[in-house]
Amino acid sequence: MFSSNQSNRSHSFDTNEEDPIYEATVHSIKTLTPSIKQFYLSINDPLQRFHFVPGMFLDFHLSPTITSVITGFSICNSPANYSNTNLIELAIRETDYPPTEYMFNNCQLNEKINVKCGGDFFYQSSTTNNDSILLICAGIGANPIVSILRHIADLYASNNKQIIPHRIVFFYTAATKRDLVFRDSIDSSCEPMIKDNMLRSNYFVTREINDDIKINNRHINTTDLQEAIQWLENLIIRKLRDDKSIDPHRYYASLTKTVVTQTQQ
Repeated sequence: MFSSNQSNRSHSFDTNEEDPIYEATVHSIKTLTPSIKQFYLSINDPLQRFHFVPGMFLDFHLSPTITSVITGFSICNSPANYSNTNLIELAIRETDYPPTEYMFNNCQLNEKINVKCGGDFFYQSSTTNNDSILLICAGIGANPIVSILRHIADLYASNNKQIIPHRIVFFYTAATKRDLVFRDSIDSSCEPMIKDNMLRSNYFVTREINDDIKINNRHINTTDLQEAIQWLENLIIRKLRDDKSIDPHRYYASLTKTVVTQTQQ
């Protein structure tokens, strides 16, 4: 699964016209790096109808005096975390794009913002634990992938192991070590899955050299992908072999080529 940023637009997409727009209040703002801030929003939802699945984003309908462009920011936390805290977590990188520039430099605590949830990039739990997942994300594009991984960690912690993936490989790359803003929370929340040998997390930094032995000082390469797929392969090959018309080795060669192509874009 790959994440991508929302396009500049003056109208909403991947949201249903019938879906309600909610009023959100900026609950807290934290600087994660000089160019990335974390926002927590509380949703005014007395009827408790607001919901999302991991990977979705919030469309921001800012005041017309700020911008007429509707901007999507991907949600970072899991549905279970939202249920427990009543807060939506976002991470926003500073750019000169007007809505993002406003959020980063001018947004204030307790400010009211109209939002709508949507997006066709999301994860839904399988009805069995026979699936394995390869998650790849880069920079601030990690937001929806982190939401997915946190959701799976919640299912694991609740002992709901019948619907979690069999194995997961997580690739997280950024320009610098400090840009891996979710690394510590992922290592902490996902430690039980790592110890259970159901999750492998891999970190990459591309624009600096550091002495952290758990970080690769380079780009993701073909070998990384092949090794990940090989680790995920055993169960998936058994699944594929149920269909005698599928050659699993050809399938994995095709998958590797597809992943490499998309990571190079």
